Amino acid sequence: MSGHLRSRAKRAARKHKHHVVRDHGSLTMAQMPWRMRATFGPVEDILTALETTGDIDVDNDGAVYRAPSSHAWYDLAGAIEGFAEFYEAHARISGREMPTRSLRQLANKFAYGVMIFQSDVDAVRRDLAILKQETLPMTEHYTTTIIQSMTEEA
Repeated sequence: MSGHLRSRAKRAARKHKHHVVRDHGSLTMAQMPWRMRATFGPVEDILTALETTGDIDVDNDGAVYRAPSSHAWYDLAGAIEGFAEFYEAHARISGREMPTRSLRQLANKFAYGVMIFQSDVDAVRRDLAILKQETLPMTEHYTTTIIQSMTEEA
């Protein structure tokens, strides 16, 4: 076989590689740092924006947030409420208290258009650090189950 045909055959063989679909369900969130960033990143980005510029996007209904992954706009108060609800559901399952009060207060301030202070941001950052540590040993199956149960209740 000539060199040209041999390299062409190699290219054709590479095109038809079979991709293995992996089930990440049994992996912990600590093993998936991209999931941790996707979970906590938006809240941390909002807190950083509040600290640096104080600017938050708004529409006719109030504060909104644009998700970087989907480019969809979400009600900011509702998104933070949902975040807090997830950890409250986890608290019921685990029997441990989760620090969600500061998240609820921040969501209420966004919902009612009340001024947000540095102490509010500091409280949320403190509680997020605790929630991150709580999230690390969770598996994807566990988190998905909680989210599905939350959507069924709604």
